[in-house]
Amino acid sequence: MHPGPRVLLVDDEDAVRSAIAGLLNDYACEIVQCGSVQSAVSCLAGHDFDVVICDMYMPGVHGLELIKKIRAQQRDVAFVVMTGRPELPDVITALRLQAAGFLQKPFSRAELLDALDTAYRALRNQRRIATRLNLMSTEVEEKSLRLREALAKLEVTERSSLEALVAALDAREHETCAHSFRVRAYTACLAEAVKYPVELMSELESAALLHDVGKISVPDSILLKPGSLTAEEFEQCKLHAVSGARILGSINSLRGVAKIVRHHHERWDGSGYPDQLEGENIPLGARLFTIADTLDALISDRCYRPATSFANARKEIIRCSGTQYDPAAVEAFLRIPEEQWLKLRVAAEEEFTIGASVRDHFGEGDRQVQHCPA
Repeated sequence: MHPGPRVLLVDDEDAVRSAIAGLLNDYACEIVQCGSVQSAVSCLAGHDFDVVICDMYMPGVHGLELIKKIRAQQRDVAFVVMTGRPELPDVITALRLQAAGFLQKPFSRAELLDALDTAYRALRNQRRIATRLNLMSTEVEEKSLRLREALAKLEVTERSSLEALVAALDAREHETCAHSFRVRAYTACLAEAVKYPVELMSELESAALLHDVGKISVPDSILLKPGSLTAEEFEQCKLHAVSGARILGSINSLRGVAKIVRHHHERWDGSGYPDQLEGENIPLGARLFTIADTLDALISDRCYRPATSFANARKEIIRCSGTQYDPAAVEAFLRIPEEQWLKLRVAAEEEFTIGASVRDHFGEGDRQVQHCPA
């Protein structure tokens, strides 16, 4: 067993710091508390930490400035960002700075430990890779290995950051937890059935996982509304496809992902949004994704209706073939047996909960959600 991480906890509210420190007593080997970015910088100058848990919005210096300062110093530390009111530009900045976790206040002990454990595992992996790199010689063959491992480190770090963000966003809509993970599994299966280019599969899976990232810009008053949305609220909610594409498009490695995310609510007959694309003008990845997204929405419980059966979901997808969905993609969907879809669902939910078994012991309340486009 590895020792627990050394944690620097930064929040301007004494009560919040004390509460979080109490939750980490049996996990972290050391916890140091700071009430501002300035004091955190001073503390870091004379002490080494593994993980910094920092509030995003504090009086004076913004919490993200702490990440920028430490990244500029190339310090070996992971970051978990806390906030009670995430703002779109700050989420983009946090992604660019490779924050390893996102916690939206209020959060449970299970969510805190899960975020911290994910960040610490990624950090230890980076350190192991760095150690191996330091032991390599300057031979050409060993330089090639160094490059491959550096790329692997980047992929692991980026994947951990994105999955942490998606888990936080799914948790925001309480009843759709693991929705994005299930849709990713369904989309990958459907892509294999239509012989989607192998070299683009990773991009497609990332798009399926991140399709709802734009909902960070949708106010809780709309996203979690217990009743039906007004026409104006629905129009505002629809902007999440554009917002998501803008967030992801600002990251070089995710520009292909952004295109699929922008068009994941287009319809085969051209009546979708945001660009009313029609037929094969819609990216193939988006055409496959929309079937996977619909399947999960129909066979999952929502606050405004119970889940339907797979048979009923299948009938609905057939009914909308040629209007909402690409007929060829629907044919591929129908070739895949129900048992395979249900196995994918179970596997995706297991992936979502790995490392977070303590969630079963900590409730998150009876939060109500509403049907912004899935």
